[in-house]
Amino acid sequence: MKIGVITDSAADLPEELFEKHNVAIIPHVVYFDDKYWKLGVDISVNDFYDLIRKSDLIPPTTNPEPSDFAEKLKEGFDKHGYEHIFSVSVSSELSGSTYHSHRIAAKKFKDKVTVIDTQSASGVQGLIILKIFELNSKGVKVDEIEKYVNEIRKDYFLDVGFHTLDNVYKSGRLKSKIVLKLTKAIKIKPVAIMEKPGILQNTLPGFFTNKSMAKRLSNLAIKNVDKTVSYDLVISHVENKEGVDLIIKKLCKKLKIHRYFVTPASPIIGTSTGVGTIILSLLPSE
Repeated sequence: MKIGVITDSAADLPEELFEKHNVAIIPHVVYFDDKYWKLGVDISVNDFYDLIRKSDLIPPTTNPEPSDFAEKLKEGFDKHGYEHIFSVSVSSELSGSTYHSHRIAAKKFKDKVTVIDTQSASGVQGLIILKIFELNSKGVKVDEIEKYVNEIRKDYFLDVGFHTLDNVYKSGRLKSKIVLKLTKAIKIKPVAIMEKPGILQNTLPGFFTNKSMAKRLSNLAIKNVDKTVSYDLVISHVENKEGVDLIIKKLCKKLKIHRYFVTPASPIIGTSTGVGTIILSLLPSE
């Protein structure tokens, strides 16, 4: 069966893989300079991060509308000849409106569209998309693909390290500039783990250098996953190649890493977390 995938811009996977499989990514929209810009379409990822770095405020973003998804679904069936499409969503706990946009659009096409709530984001969402195509290439039926994906998503791991709280302050979620300056002075860097079904939970903050933050992210992964299982790994980041290299080296020694991918973090995530962010995503390989 010829299948397609659409997803939202919370998914992280190298661009060449999205292009190879013709994944339709429905972008979030950012408002600045009195205009609406589609992230990754009207403005590149790098240019957007540069804008954030220079700005005193975080530009407001809006979630995709059901019509955005419906348009791409129709294009998939009419133009690309897909027999079935998987609509792969960021966790409904993280963005209920985005997930509902997936579902509302899918209803127009009845049983020709399967909506997947990944209960995650970032690299886990990207790896689930990749798994869908790989299973389809082996002749696995649509309902079995859905069943398989819903099983392996139970065993993902995702954690994230913030290198700075600048963007948290700019977004208004951190109200005190004194606290911001204090965290910079004593080098506090928050680390969070995504708890199923897709809720970020803060761990105790630490006094981290970039290297020690990468080490803590790695140690949390090693502690919380099954050492007998083989995993696929995605590390997405915002200008932190040093931390990425440290994590890859450590995890490849301590865990069964089947393959790994490195990619810039999606702007919709990196906007909130800022320069230096690292997101570590693990999903059981086949």
